[in-house]
Amino acid sequence: MKGLNLHGYKTGMRVGVNVRLLLNENMEGIPRYIYETTQQMALSHPEDEFILFFDRKVNVDFGFPLNVKTVIVPWHARHAVLWHFWFEYMLPLFFRWYKIDVFYSGDGYLSLRSKVPAVLVMHDLAYLHYPEHIQSASLRHYRKYVPRYLSKAASVIAVSHFVKNDIITQMGIDKEKIKVAYNAVRDNISLGVLDEMPWRINEKIAGKPYFLYIGALQPRKNIARLIKAFELFSSGKEGQYKLVIAGRLAWKTEEIAEAIMHSPDVIYTGMVSEPIKYKLISGAMAVTYISLFEGFGIPLLEAMKMGTPVITSSVTSMPEVAGEAALLIDPTSVEDIAQAMSKMADNEDLRNALASKGLERYKFFSWEKSAEIIYDELKGLML
Repeated sequence: MKGLNLHGYKTGMRVGVNVRLLLNENMEGIPRYIYETTQQMALSHPEDEFILFFDRKVNVDFGFPLNVKTVIVPWHARHAVLWHFWFEYMLPLFFRWYKIDVFYSGDGYLSLRSKVPAVLVMHDLAYLHYPEHIQSASLRHYRKYVPRYLSKAASVIAVSHFVKNDIITQMGIDKEKIKVAYNAVRDNISLGVLDEMPWRINEKIAGKPYFLYIGALQPRKNIARLIKAFELFSSGKEGQYKLVIAGRLAWKTEEIAEAIMHSPDVIYTGMVSEPIKYKLISGAMAVTYISLFEGFGIPLLEAMKMGTPVITSSVTSMPEVAGEAALLIDPTSVEDIAQAMSKMADNEDLRNALASKGLERYKFFSWEKSAEIIYDELKGLML
């Protein structure tokens, strides 16, 4: 009976949440967004129930409050064919079983067959701008379904004004249908509780100042050009500086892997835990996030939170996020990137000024504010 929760007493909304990307504690951008906004909504609105739909069993205690229930929907949705089956056939069935009132999908996918009104989060339209960077099966799926998802959604959340404007321009979606709810970083990060750096990383850094890239490795992140710029910057400096690259190898990484292998002062750590990530950030001379295209760019805020200066791109969403708290460069210019590294290495006053601005800038972004924007959209679908 609608309006009764799973335990039989009256409640507010019953919100279905797509959490298929929540796999472990080490979350990249999209799963982090889904986790933080869902957690905040559940904490702020105990009168509502949040039913989390996973596509597999995950042995992680995410610390959700008591008004959150987890459900496993069969089939691992990690391929275009399985995406379609999971969203179009399995989810509508589970929506009926669990009497879902509204659906929150934070990863840009939706169920076209379901009649449950949905709020859809769109993180970017990178597949339109850099199709050559996308795997072919995924690209076909995006081209066919993303316009339909955006049209079907009762409400669309963009993670930046850049993404909102891109959706309006590329898809012709009414601007009134789109709200902006930014990414953010948690406040409860303390250097005092961070783990010590693993010896294997410490040994490679060897006490040298280093620049840092943190995030997934794929062509759009511009890692191969970053390495070339670092080699230009460090030429003649006899190994005085290091470039540390931390993150998982995502897709189309052959050029990146080869560049890492042939650069003796580049250190690749693989994916690291949250504590080690923030330890690396706090120790870096600067975070270098020079992506060709971003819908937001969470590592910018992570660096600002830790008081680490930032070098980032002057394109897409990155100037919107960075404000005046970063050096902005042309991400297609090896020389421009290398010059920014030189400025950071040679000018302590510049580093301190950017770090100070960053410590103020990151506070502009809040998971609580973003979660409430999303919640208001979900609540509005009940009227």
